This record gives sequence, structure tokens and C-alpha cells, in this order.
Amino acid sequence: MAEYGVWLLAAGLVVLVLAAVAIRFLWLLRQQTQRQNNERAEYERGAAEQGLEARQGISILARSYVGGQLGASELALRVAVLAETAQVDAAFAEDTAVFTKMAAALAHIPTHRDWKALSSEQRATYSAEMALLEASYSDKIHAAAAHLCTLR
Repeated sequence: MAEYGVWLLAAGLVVLVLAAVAIRFLWLLRQQTQRQNNERAEYERGAAEQGLEARQGISILARSYVGGQLGASELALRVAVLAETAQVDAAFAEDTAVFTKMAAALAHIPTHRDWKALSSEQRATYSAEMALLEASYSDKIHAAAAHLCTLR
């Protein structure tokens, strides 16, 4: 009988140790889940903030274009970058689609330092191409920019 009690005591200790290990793993899992939820919430706050900043920037660019301070090509390139890098909602992405399309059509044209390195003939060729693109997108760009000016 005493031998039976020792086995019972040993089994009880094993159960207690396993229960302690299980409780420890549950506690670690809860901490990890909490950490992941906090990181996800922080990411979503950052994405929302970035989206708001992008919408504000796009609105400023649109007002600059409508006010004649910015050309259609530069507007399209800048808006496309802001719309693609920031997480904007689907409706806003739809409003900026024309800029993204025009920017894609302009993608092969050098910018900044590369533009300065071009010969005057090459610049003239690209300028003519940009003028054609601006003319073909003019109505859509102007309508989209005017609409974006009204959004906050």
C-alpha cells in the first residue's frame, strides 16, 4: 500500500509540474498576443496618419495645379508617388487614378539630375512628348484636381 501512495504522490507531482508548465506557456502566449495586438494597432495608427498626410499633400498639390503654380506632369508624378506610398482609401485611390496613369506614361522620361544631363535636343524631344501627354490628359487631370481641392 505504501508503494501505491508513493506512485500516487509522484503522479500528482508530475501533474502539478505539467500544469505549471502549461500555465507558463499560456502566460507567454497571452503576452505575445498582447504585443502583436499593440504592434498592429500602432501600425494601423501610423498608416492612417500617413494616409491623412498624403491626402493633405495631394490636396495642396491639386490646389497648386488649379492655381497655375504647378504643371500637369509634375502634378501627376507627385500625386502618383503620394498615392502609392501612403495607404489611402479606395475612393481616394479612385480619385488619383488618372495621375497614376499619366505618371506611368511619363515614367521613362528622366527627372532631376538626369534631366539636366540631357542634351537640349533630348530635352526638346521629351518636352514635346510631355506636352502631348499633358494635352491628352488635360481634361481628366483638371477635373480630378478640381475635385481633390474640395476634399479634406
